[in-house]
Amino acid sequence: MSIWRIIDSGPATASRNMALDEELLREAISPSALPVLRFYTWSPAAVSLGRFQDQERAVNADACRRRGIDIVRRITGGRAVLHCDELTYSIIARSDSDLFPNDILGTYKVIAAGLLAGLRELGIAAEMVSRSGRHAGMVKSSPQEPACFSSPSWYEILVKGRKIIGSAQRRVGGAFLQHGSILIGYDPVLEAEVIPGGGMRDAVTCIRTELGREVGPDEVKQAFREGFVRALGMTFQERIVDCRNSPRT
Repeated sequence: MSIWRIIDSGPATASRNMALDEELLREAISPSALPVLRFYTWSPAAVSLGRFQDQERAVNADACRRRGIDIVRRITGGRAVLHCDELTYSIIARSDSDLFPNDILGTYKVIAAGLLAGLRELGIAAEMVSRSGRHAGMVKSSPQEPACFSSPSWYEILVKGRKIIGSAQRRVGGAFLQHGSILIGYDPVLEAEVIPGGGMRDAVTCIRTELGREVGPDEVKQAFREGFVRALGMTFQERIVDCRNSPRT
């Protein structure tokens, strides 16, 4: 089994959450760096924008202000994401690690196996589907669609044809960061209010809907921890980070 650092950084503001992901990516460039699995939540809720998105088109800033929702830009690509009722994961590692193929799509596929295992630990019958193999009945999105969960991506995790996890990746200096939203709950009305093109009820689902009961971040965190161990063969060095005081580890 490979040795990983696992970081539970709990709830934090959007800026601190993104600062810690960036710091971990910088640290991962070191040849001696261990791969990292991090879990975190957002307080207050936030919309994160993809690295190249036009903020004026991608998010309704007035609605965010009314709702007390922060806006932050990620260093990863992709479309806007509303971080509200979710658990977020990050995986940070060297791109030449034996654990992962040295290409973006291969890395997505390996991590998707861990995400799939996490959902199955919860009792959710999910499947991994490549972009070319998406179900014919799924809602199609236009290239201009600003919302992450209404757009297709490689090696998605789907439940009954609906997206339940959205991820993005960045590779820098021999290391990569992949982070993503695991939807515990989903409010399509709120998403449509703050992200143009959001609120795709037929394309998105969440853990609470699939299980038909109340589920909290701690239960989801434990399931995904066990899922990653089973799928990727991890053993952990524990680390708890209080993001209220510092974004550094």
